[in-house]
Amino acid sequence: MKEATTTSDALLQRLSNQRQQRLRKNVQLLFLGLRPEEMDPIISLLRGARLAPRGRQILTQNDFLEALSERSWDLLICTPDREDFTAKQAIQNLKRLDKDIPVIQLVTHPDSRLLLQGLKSNMQAVVPLDEKELLLITIRRELEHLENRRRMRQAEALLNEAEKRCRLLMERSTLAIAYFDASQLLLANNSFAQIFGYEDPEKLKGKPIDFFVVHEDREELFEQVKTFTEGRLKELIFQLTARRADESNFNAHIELQETRLNHQNCVQVTVRAESLPETSKNFAEHDPITGLFNTEFILRRLDETLQAALDGGHDCNLMYIQVDKFQKVRSEFGTDACNHLARDIADTLKQELNPVHIKARLTDDSFLIIFRDPSADKAVELARSLCKKIADIECIFSKSHLPTSCSIGVATITDASPGTHKIIERAHTAAENVKAGNGVMLYVPDKSPSEAPSSTKLENMRQAVVNQQFKLLFQPVVPLSYSSSMSHYEALLRLLDDDDNELSPALFFDTIESPELSIMMDRWVILEVIKRLRHELNQNAKHRIFISLTDRTWRDPDLLNWLAALLREYRIPANHLVFQFSESDCSINISQAKIITAGLRKLNCLVCIKHHGSSPNAEQIVKQINADYIKIDGALVQDLTNEDDPESPFDAMIEKLNSAGMITIAPLVENPKVMGRLWKSGVGLIQGYYLQPPMDQMNYDFFEE
Repeated sequence: MKEATTTSDALLQRLSNQRQQRLRKNVQLLFLGLRPEEMDPIISLLRGARLAPRGRQILTQNDFLEALSERSWDLLICTPDREDFTAKQAIQNLKRLDKDIPVIQLVTHPDSRLLLQGLKSNMQAVVPLDEKELLLITIRRELEHLENRRRMRQAEALLNEAEKRCRLLMERSTLAIAYFDASQLLLANNSFAQIFGYEDPEKLKGKPIDFFVVHEDREELFEQVKTFTEGRLKELIFQLTARRADESNFNAHIELQETRLNHQNCVQVTVRAESLPETSKNFAEHDPITGLFNTEFILRRLDETLQAALDGGHDCNLMYIQVDKFQKVRSEFGTDACNHLARDIADTLKQELNPVHIKARLTDDSFLIIFRDPSADKAVELARSLCKKIADIECIFSKSHLPTSCSIGVATITDASPGTHKIIERAHTAAENVKAGNGVMLYVPDKSPSEAPSSTKLENMRQAVVNQQFKLLFQPVVPLSYSSSMSHYEALLRLLDDDDNELSPALFFDTIESPELSIMMDRWVILEVIKRLRHELNQNAKHRIFISLTDRTWRDPDLLNWLAALLREYRIPANHLVFQFSESDCSINISQAKIITAGLRKLNCLVCIKHHGSSPNAEQIVKQINADYIKIDGALVQDLTNEDDPESPFDAMIEKLNSAGMITIAPLVENPKVMGRLWKSGVGLIQGYYLQPPMDQMNYDFFEE
């Protein structure tokens, strides 16, 4: 029971963590044949899609081979041959070195001939250079496929190790264990040979399974094996009379389990020379309150169901039943009332469902049903019927009527379904989305996460911008080796939907052309930050706030005049504002970036270049734009977790920036290990969820004397 409780607690913890902070995924890119002005828009595009790209330009075969030896790369983006080292040569090198790196070719215009030629050359995709949305979808799909292949290779390696360990444990076990395929014994341990009176298990190889039982029980043995194999069972326990080498007999407790040996499926047979002991197995598999199966049992059966579904032809459905007002019953009437309510619901499930459908109590207020029918429509129809039946229960406790309504989520189980906990989470999510309760919802997986938002959703977002459904959050930027009389914060914008859920504008606005909306949002942020600064200054608080500007905003010719008027109106010291520019945006529009940063300096505002190190032109941009702060790309910071090189390129980069008089910032600090690494490198300021997530107020304790 302790193991069942632990499993249940782990599942509850997994289901409760619905809104964890998701870090950007690092993406390592190789560019072949692309000019810098073509690379940087791609980097900006990926960053807007919640990725953290790092690009490297390849010009020669030596560059390519050197890059392959340095790290694992995720994607090669190339063009039709512009350089001496061609995409065809790169693919040949990848094949020769057995490197799994998807290749996407960019062409100047849509052309079926170019598409066919690229695919024949083993490109994963051919995309027109100007089709940014199509390129984003293609990149994300290739990254997803690459991740699946990597996981498959890892799973195969782990499976091989598991098979080796299982074989070693079997050979050393005191239990009598043997492996059989459909016709003969493949491997047996010493205990198996001894229990049947043989000295050497090697001599038993090739023997059929019926060789070890008396003639009278062979038909029963074959029936049990047939039941085990055709029923796709994971385990089966029965008793027969076994036959020793000297023709003497003994009562054998035989257990069949599915396993693998030498990468082939087989049956593990465990033999005990005693009768099957009386145990509390039946009680251990059932919930004592309701009589339904318990958490441990349903998880094991769900594992088996998902495994069977992998081969196709065994689809079914999972129902997650959530009692709507269970916590209210507990607070008003106590635990006994909750148990009474759970028993009544369980009785209804037993009455309404055929025993073939497995029913279990998952937690105090939830039940699971494995509905063994492939039709999702039938599952939803049955769930609606159960909702009505459960709502009609007359549950009376201490002369009070207890509420019995429930919400039911349905998740289909197919050959494409995820693991046990994930499929339960899907059904649970569907049940949670029944807002009013006493209803049913079918979970429909989102199969196109890389696609752009639907037109309806996009229009809702546009309306949120027009109506200024905004919220401003602040995340501290904390001194590490840099000291200042002012505290630093970054202002972060969030949109609010109709349910007041926070949405990051970066999730969708960087992938669509909405210059007027971007400018509107950026100006709203600047205005609100200046208002907040004025209020803080009145309270004798000195803050310096970082504000990110999109390239659409800083290309607006009216921006500087509008900002100057605001500074005069609110009488804000301009050096309390730090305007952030993306390095890749600056690379694309370097002349305009130099103009806007020069204008900001005339107003006495400060400048920060963010995502430093992600663009192939990083050093040139730093030289041309004399920024006050340099914020390192988050992907570089995350890489430090697994890096211990005393001569790291990261340290050299920080030293060079510090020597140039620039204040360095490391974002995405998520653990204490990386903080020590950043301190050694000489980074000036750090920022991340480990220190504090974005908050409504600027109240971080900077440990000032």
